[in-house]
Amino acid sequence: MPGSFRFFSSLGPLLIAIGTCSVLVCIVILITGGFVIDTGFLYLSALRWQRPFVFAGAAWILAALAYRQRGGLAEGVASLEPWLGQHSTALAVVISAAAAGAGIAFGTYAASGADAAGYVSQSELLASARVVLDEPLARLVEWPDATWAFSPLGYRPGTTAGTIVPAYPPGLPVFMAVSRAFGEWAPFVVVPLFGALAVFCSYAIGARLHSRTAGIVAAILLATSPVFLFQVVQPMSDVPATALWALALMLALRASSNAVLASGFAAGCALATRPNLLPLALVLAAISVGWPQRVISSPRHAFHLLRSLALGAMPPLLGLLLLQSHAYGNPLASGYGNFSDYFSLATVGTNIGDYARKLIRGEAPVICLALLSSVALAVARLRTHAPAGAITSSTLLVPAIRIAAIVAAALLVCYLPYGVYPDWSYLRFLLPAFPVAFVVVGSLVTSSCSTLPRPARGLTLLVAMTMACSVNVEVARNEQAFNLRRYEARYRTVGRYLDAVLPRSAVVLSAQESASVHYYTHLPVLRWEFLRVSPDEAVATLTSLRRTPVLLVEDWEAADLRARFPASTLVALDWPARADVGSDTRVRLYYPGDRDRPSAVVTDRFGQY
Repeated sequence: MPGSFRFFSSLGPLLIAIGTCSVLVCIVILITGGFVIDTGFLYLSALRWQRPFVFAGAAWILAALAYRQRGGLAEGVASLEPWLGQHSTALAVVISAAAAGAGIAFGTYAASGADAAGYVSQSELLASARVVLDEPLARLVEWPDATWAFSPLGYRPGTTAGTIVPAYPPGLPVFMAVSRAFGEWAPFVVVPLFGALAVFCSYAIGARLHSRTAGIVAAILLATSPVFLFQVVQPMSDVPATALWALALMLALRASSNAVLASGFAAGCALATRPNLLPLALVLAAISVGWPQRVISSPRHAFHLLRSLALGAMPPLLGLLLLQSHAYGNPLASGYGNFSDYFSLATVGTNIGDYARKLIRGEAPVICLALLSSVALAVARLRTHAPAGAITSSTLLVPAIRIAAIVAAALLVCYLPYGVYPDWSYLRFLLPAFPVAFVVVGSLVTSSCSTLPRPARGLTLLVAMTMACSVNVEVARNEQAFNLRRYEARYRTVGRYLDAVLPRSAVVLSAQESASVHYYTHLPVLRWEFLRVSPDEAVATLTSLRRTPVLLVEDWEAADLRARFPASTLVALDWPARADVGSDTRVRLYYPGDRDRPSAVVTDRFGQY
């Protein structure tokens, strides 16, 4: 009996783990309605709360029996908090891998729209050691602004007639170009890998500024942030820019010469990805010399650190300047155009309210956690009086709050005057501030939990985080983050279909599909929104040049096309399409020559895949 009892007693930690996990799974099911994990070799589903509820009850009862001679169940539950700290790095790795896994599992794998297709197409261009594309048709036609018309989304006219160049910064495309050594699919995995880096750096920053537990909270909040999940599945620059700035900040906090040198390189890559975030480099410079954690370094040491930061940033920045000089004729020019076209002080007031609404819509659980934790800390502070000069949880919060405040201020300087974008997903502009902002929230949550009795700390933290993260995932699902793969598939399906059926003499008149068609088919595209002649004249001219013009129109574009060219007969699109692709959004392919013989047309009809 004594041996059997000792064995049963040794199962106490395992029973507490089972009971805790069952409670957390029950919470997830109640909030989200359940989940299914299917990785091919592993299938796991949890759709009803009753079973984990029973498991939790049984595990807690058995755990209470196992601990009755070891200080009681409370003593066993109290071990949850130190366990989190002891295994924090492993947990951070798992959370980071899960973030990458979400991006890979739900990734769009499509060169879609303007941004995604622009980055992926530019990576293909760079992989072939080119920056400029020649489009001879733009020199053969006599239309006004012909080169603009032959520039697909994500491109703009080059410095010489008949050439087009990418409009986006080269930072992300360079990483994608390198990844192409592994295959055509590899560029679509780059962003999920950057997502994992951003999550792990959030943990490391939190561990550096406050505690490992705060770092874990920051990591899980970023990994489940709705806008982060919305972006990590798309080949766009928001998540890579966030990861690179987080990496630069993490390294700068180490304050050694080598770390600051590496921080500079990461910052240079971040600027090559998003050059408009230059104010963040000033924040990084201040942090690298000791602000706000330590006494500012001596002038000589500070100069040495700043020199290391600048030297590290130099290679990627020189690469950026060289590419911009080659593409735009000026190293300081941007593919986006003139500064005044995008920035205006008149938008500041509107954007303040707009971003506030986006934050409430997308990050309400995080806001609630921060507010509740702040109230709990304030109440605890009123009840206890720390000796003067003592290091308290409030004292440890100060550096993280200062850094988060100045990073947020720098980002707002960049984006408050930058146009007005009502769609919720444009909260992505503020993503580079999320890692350190979530470190502040993690510090608040961890500090407030530390004011509770020991047995309640770890379990309260886990329950609070499970509730917040479950709501986050549900918000992401409602915002279609996990449905983008199906919705964006039409670009890939249409592009591959056209590559298979169109002759090499084809010229595709399109707008929304122009970038994806250009990437998948490598055929010339003619964007009708920049066309300064009627489509009828454009088709006649291209036909005279022995080209085969076709029209590719998404269903919602038809009305805009007719409104732009009211005198055109072609834009009536009153003959059968050669292809009708998609479900949510229908994409139709028209041959102008079919207008005179509609009965001979057979329409290919299929969904997106």
